[in-house]
Order: sequence, then structure tokens, then C-alpha cells
Amino acid sequence: MDAASGLSDAPIRQALKVVRDGGTVLVQNAYAPRVTLSAPLRDIFRRSITLRGSFSYCRADGHDDFRDAIDVIARGGDWAALMTRDRFPLSELPQGLAALGSQARHRPFKILLTCDT
Repeated sequence: MDAASGLSDAPIRQALKVVRDGGTVLVQNAYAPRVTLSAPLRDIFRRSITLRGSFSYCRADGHDDFRDAIDVIARGGDWAALMTRDRFPLSELPQGLAALGSQARHRPFKILLTCDT
């Protein structure tokens, strides 16, 4: 996963370098408008890598999804508690994903990944 940002394609090039053949690189968000991918497409195709984009928030019509979400959390209350309640260290990502996919009545609405250290 590449949480894209900035003015360089270095993160996505690194992701393409370390992903296994047949694997998927997910690019979340978007790079600056003029950033181009300098990795050879032939390598991506030869290794059968899937390159997938996922835009996680939007700024349109005077709204900024990310800023709106931060405002909800900053105000506190039930929604903020629900969105920040379930935390897993990054090393426990599989357990966090399992919790999200469980059929338990009180499964997480969202999980937060925290630093292992």
C-alpha cells in the first residue's frame, strides 16, 4: 500500500520493487498533479503486478472530507468514540481485519492502526 502524496514517485517505485510477482500495489490518495511514474511499464506487466488506485477523500463543492472527519472527531461524542475505539498495533493488522469482518454484534465500525513502538 502506498499512501500517496508529495512531488516524487519514489514511494510507488519502492512499492513496485518490493511487491511479489502477481501481487497488488494499492495507491491510496493521489500524487501531485504533475507527478509521473518513472517505473518501466514492461516490468509491471512482465511481473503481472496489479496497480490499483483508491481515492480516500475528496475536496469538492466547498467540502473537504478529511477536514470534516477531523472536525467530527475533535467535537467528541458518540461518533468520535465509535471511530476511535478499536485500535490495533500495525503488527496485528490481520487481527484487526478479522475483527472488521466478523459477524459479532459489536464488531468494529472502523479500526485504527497504531505504531508498534
